[in-house]
Amino acid sequence: NALALAQGGAGLTSTALALSKKTPPKVQVPDWHAPWKLKAVVSGHLGWVRAIAFDPSNKWFVTGSADRTIKVWDLAKCSVGAPDGLMLTLTGHISCVRGLAVSDRTTYMFSVAEDKMVKCWDLEQNKVVRHYHGHLSGVYACELHPTLDLLV
Repeated sequence: NALALAQGGAGLTSTALALSKKTPPKVQVPDWHAPWKLKAVVSGHLGWVRAIAFDPSNKWFVTGSADRTIKVWDLAKCSVGAPDGLMLTLTGHISCVRGLAVSDRTTYMFSVAEDKMVKCWDLEQNKVVRHYHGHLSGVYACELHPTLDLLV
């Protein structure tokens, strides 16, 4: 419903208050929808998943969660719903993992979290090889430059 205030004559003496019923706008229905369908649900984290990154070769992907862990998953197994899709769980952050980036030139993966830390993981050794510190608050995103060895 809309409220309309009408003013008549030269002054405010003949002010009329009128309620008019307004028709709601029509919702446009799209002619075509993308053919997205749920194939599988991957479970394993104890908290909300806040970050995801894919291996450039599309063989595996990583997820970061509010449970402070990073999990490495086999993409082929997870896409068909196989229960053994989890390959590895990495621990080291003391707060929610918020961002992940996988290098396409090295065996490194980078993670950022609300604990103000940026970590560089060597996925051949499955451990942290470098800690970057200095942020004054949580870090919520990271991205690797496509041609330079630069993490932003």
